[in-house]
Amino acid sequence: MDEKIFEWLVDYTSGRLTKEQARKLRHWLDASTENSERFEKYLRVVRLHRMASGEKLLDEESAWSVFQQKCKQRKQRRIVRGWMTAAASLFLVLGIGAVLFHLAKMEKAVVPVVAEILPGSTRATLVLANGQEVDLQLADLREVREEGVRVLNDMEGGLQYEKVNVEVKEPVVHTVQVPVAGEYHFTLADGTKVWVNSASEVTFPVFFSGATREVSVKGEVCFEVQHDSLHPFIVHVNGVAVNVLGTKFNVSAYGEEAPVVTTLVEGSVRVENGEREMLLSPGEQALASGKGAITRRKVELGMYVSWVQGIFEFENMSLSDITERLARWYDVSFRFEDEKLCERSFTGMFERDGNLNQILKVIEKTTNVSFEINGTEVVIKER
Repeated sequence: MDEKIFEWLVDYTSGRLTKEQARKLRHWLDASTENSERFEKYLRVVRLHRMASGEKLLDEESAWSVFQQKCKQRKQRRIVRGWMTAAASLFLVLGIGAVLFHLAKMEKAVVPVVAEILPGSTRATLVLANGQEVDLQLADLREVREEGVRVLNDMEGGLQYEKVNVEVKEPVVHTVQVPVAGEYHFTLADGTKVWVNSASEVTFPVFFSGATREVSVKGEVCFEVQHDSLHPFIVHVNGVAVNVLGTKFNVSAYGEEAPVVTTLVEGSVRVENGEREMLLSPGEQALASGKGAITRRKVELGMYVSWVQGIFEFENMSLSDITERLARWYDVSFRFEDEKLCERSFTGMFERDGNLNQILKVIEKTTNVSFEINGTEVVIKER
């Protein structure tokens, strides 16, 4: 048996997979469909064994589904063959007997019903040029008209802007506001795709005119910019400007004084704050404020843009950062009984459409903390 693969499997199912282990596992799974099929089979055996032995479940099959989707997005290819057979045998020997012995009893077991904290959903408000607010969950957007533009629904249910009057020179401005526990996706008049995260907003002209395409952001927004070398796309946030020609990137700044975090997925962007500027390459992230230095670092992209695909991805992330993200999506507040618990880290992936209770159960397993839910407040204690 290859001890390294056995270690990956155990750490994966317990939520203890490190960043380096996750990278190697992704590469191995990418190497062949046989690898992923074998891993999925062994994962099910582990899950059945845990069920039979009465251990608390970590919902490994859901985790595997998310992980498998992530792996399909990776382009690396490295063939690693032949060393999972022994691991399979071990789990079959240790687990299948217990499974067969207990399955009949488990089928009759009563699962207690617990209150669930449900996830956020697609919701937003469109603020028109005259200040009128349109609930995008309720309104028939085909009836929304502005001078020179028609607002429609695209196939994914988001806004789409079409310029209908070429005589109009100066476009009016719209704002899409997304509340806590919400998210929204739409398309600008130039074809640029926009994903708006919880507690965020983006302000933009209904169509672009002049030499540049400029929008303003609060909170977190991901852009896939339509290429146009003659008309640069500029995002303004907290005194920082992000300049692009055609690319995909994420920008985040919650609060007027918060630093602006720009994460580049593909293409290139230039981050400016009036004093300094910095050019980013894919996989890099810039931290900037309205003045002073701009810093750059290499990052794991999934941690910052996976929310667009409906996934939370945490790799050695502190509980403080994790709970901030969960609070915005599930509309709850977190309180640490001891501030030292803030720095404990966790690695794992979850689907954003799952309930919060299950996520917290998994995190509890590997961080030695407990989460006590009191209405919309979650208290974090030493376990």
